[in-house]
Amino acid sequence: MSSFRHAHAIPVMSKASAEKVGQIKHFVVDATTRKITSAQIDGNKKHGVMVSWDDIQAVGDDAVIVESDAVLRDAANETEERAARGELVMLDKRVLDDQGDELGLVQDVVFDPATGEIEAINVGREIVEGDRLLGVGSYAVVVQAFRAD
Repeated sequence: MSSFRHAHAIPVMSKASAEKVGQIKHFVVDATTRKITSAQIDGNKKHGVMVSWDDIQAVGDDAVIVESDAVLRDAANETEERAARGELVMLDKRVLDDQGDELGLVQDVVFDPATGEIEAINVGREIVEGDRLLGVGSYAVVVQAFRAD
């Protein structure tokens, strides 16, 4: 497991050149699939600022590995453009449930580094399971209200 807070600012390394091509700034999450779809890269002046999750070969404790800097690109759609502007950043964003109750702020997001699947959202002292994620917007992260069966 890895987390957004841990991955923030770790180097993105090119497997082809063994050089740093940037560092992780933010992850872009598709709330429908509850998976990371791309990452925003900071510190690269030659190429774009996004990399597709499918082009990330490994997420480790000390670095993210991509094949080469050729996989870095500009934002490919409106969601990535909004993410690049900082609108869809999950960390430190308020969390609302689908009943309208505020749960707190996102402290961290835990994900599977092999698949990009969101496993949990840490909201204050509460852990919200990843399968409760409903949406990520500019105002809030929306999760399904906890329902005791």
